[in-house]
Amino acid sequence: MAFIGSLLRLASLALALVLSGVLWGLTQAPSSSTHGEYDEYGDAVTTQQQALAAWEALWARLDAQGVAALNPVPPDHARRAAGDTVFMRYPNLWGQIDESERLAFQLAAISGDPEQKLAVLEPATRSPTPLIRFRALLERARIQRRQRDLSAASATARAALAVPEVSEQIRADAWFLLADSAWEQGQRDAAETALNAAIAADPGFWEARRVRLDVLAQRLSEPRQRGALCLDRTRRMIEDLAALPTLAEDYTQFRDLADRFARAGVSSSVALTLIAGLGYHWSGDVEQARRTLEQAALGRGALPIGCEQLIMERIANWRTRLATPDATP
Repeated sequence: MAFIGSLLRLASLALALVLSGVLWGLTQAPSSSTHGEYDEYGDAVTTQQQALAAWEALWARLDAQGVAALNPVPPDHARRAAGDTVFMRYPNLWGQIDESERLAFQLAAISGDPEQKLAVLEPATRSPTPLIRFRALLERARIQRRQRDLSAASATARAALAVPEVSEQIRADAWFLLADSAWEQGQRDAAETALNAAIAADPGFWEARRVRLDVLAQRLSEPRQRGALCLDRTRRMIEDLAALPTLAEDYTQFRDLADRFARAGVSSSVALTLIAGLGYHWSGDVEQARRTLEQAALGRGALPIGCEQLIMERIANWRTRLATPDATP
């Protein structure tokens, strides 16, 4: 009986070890059918599912319509995508403004003295009109940022965001200033969150997308990031890559961006290899896109295993697609 008891205990231990191995495997790589658990650092299942759903939706749109599917805003020749405030990006957004308040903004704009600028704007920061108050606070934050008073710039940008009755599109500028100040202070999570908010508020914000593309490329190189976050960052980079030339109506930017990420990223991660390959493809250089994607193995091992596997699946898909003679953007 003692012998049988020992066998049972050994069998129970073996079964426990097998189950532990299965569970470990699920956290290391996705299932071939459903992608399952793909983050080795413990993302919540719902977070994983949301990241994967957004990832698959991105590729479904690209498969159906090509890069045009990622145009973030309807065509508008009056828009100035690279304008540094929403009022420059979208003409006639300002509306009616009292002449004295208009003069205050004009005087602040032409003054070369930061302290004088701040003094001229001070009454407008207390205006009962929310849009005027927001605009004055925004300008104060921009001046503080140029003076390298980053803490003050952040605080003023938050005050602007707290102004009620201002549209989300207009708030994008304050989010961007908050992101810029946070990044300069080494607050990487806060900067990334604020950039996402700026672009969500105004998808046509060219400068915010340009900065986010660089920020996300750096963040993807950080160790021990979660798989879902890795996938979301890669997806957003693809969206920004597609949006920048479209917004600027300058499609040579696809090539410029692809060259930059090819130089910096092919050997650093498969995510940047994919970004560079897509940039070349969308610029019309199918051969260079193919050669870039063929180097994907050089960047293996830098990202969470499941995220990397999903990206490699897309690289393999695009390599097959680009091998056909009629491959077009």
